[in-house]
Amino acid sequence: MGYFIHKSAYNFTALKKDIINMKKRIIISGGGIAGITAAKLLADQGHQITVIDKASQFNNAGFLVSLKSFGVKIMDEIGLTGNLVKESTPSEFMHWLDSSGNMIRNISYEKVNQNTNQSILITRGGLHQVIYNNVKSAINIIFGTTITELQQRGHKVIVTLSNGKVIDADLVVVSEGLRSSTRTKYFGESQLEDFNLLYMGGRLKEKHPYTVGTVKTYLDINKMLSIYPVSNEEVAIQCYIYNVDELANIHSNAKQLLKKTFENYNSEVQHLIDGFLKEGLMFVDKMGMVHAPNLVKGHVVLLGDAGYCPTALSGMGASLSIYGAKALSHFLARSPDDLAVSLENYNALMQPIIKKFQANARNNAQSFIPRNEADLIRFTRLFSAASDAEVSKMMTEQLVLTEDQIKFTLNLNNNEI
Repeated sequence: MGYFIHKSAYNFTALKKDIINMKKRIIISGGGIAGITAAKLLADQGHQITVIDKASQFNNAGFLVSLKSFGVKIMDEIGLTGNLVKESTPSEFMHWLDSSGNMIRNISYEKVNQNTNQSILITRGGLHQVIYNNVKSAINIIFGTTITELQQRGHKVIVTLSNGKVIDADLVVVSEGLRSSTRTKYFGESQLEDFNLLYMGGRLKEKHPYTVGTVKTYLDINKMLSIYPVSNEEVAIQCYIYNVDELANIHSNAKQLLKKTFENYNSEVQHLIDGFLKEGLMFVDKMGMVHAPNLVKGHVVLLGDAGYCPTALSGMGASLSIYGAKALSHFLARSPDDLAVSLENYNALMQPIIKKFQANARNNAQSFIPRNEADLIRFTRLFSAASDAEVSKMMTEQLVLTEDQIKFTLNLNNNEI
């Protein structure tokens, strides 16, 4: 719905009041990648933004993420790609190895990504910090705080915070991550699917024998290990391990599990894992997918992993969070005087995209973390024999959105929105 000025009824004071009323008071619960990107985009539109986060402060620590395709494109649009590149980790080649360290395939990032946008390998904290530094002066941030209660009254949402403060808002954006307590409480029809994969990642500051710019990935049955040389004096690892245990049990036994899982690997890997267990900064979580039939309930909306986590194996977790924030801000700008329509369009656009990337994650898990030896042999033979063009297609075709999705276009009842 557009905003039109009729000259015959032109009244500057009334118009100014209407425009001011279009600006919303928005609370964003969770200041991760999705939340802070939404804060940036919505603040740029003139909305009054308050971000609340359970952390006592933000920091630039975190495991590595690969920002790809439309995620990079959106960062280009808001002028932050240059800053991201400065914070990125060099990435030129991928060495795919078997559990004995034998080469399955050597892949050039440049060749793989020749038909897509630039890919940026960066720590999650580094990506977050670049966006946060750009927007922090334009928003209000309340640390060490969570949502205790939401009450929707007419066109307002009354938000009670854990610090006892009560705030009214036009819109509440829930971007609290995979295990969002607010989603669990207020979106009862949503479900958290256990992906039965444990993710372990982290960084270690020490000199190492690896070549900066070359990523080593070991493919194996029920597990995968990647080694990322961040610099000559820092290295990162990421691994996926098939595991059906509850997360609480995993946390109490994480170090022993990591050691045991790769105990038969070469001495180089053993030394690296020992270093991480002694001095490295590790992140451990059980991967999951969120299934929310509707991302919207009144004036409360789910964003990022809180609403549609596709897992890291989709290859697009960070990019999809950024895209969702852009989609939400896009529709709010298109229908500034009709919040219900904006949120309805956001939900309609996101649902098929969510299904696509969650399906990608399942397919990638089946290929890159096979459950038996026969599947491992079949995939490694296919992977090693494929042409460069076929490998590029295999690894990038799944990252593509349709032209309509890139332009945030919906076709409802043959009426373009």
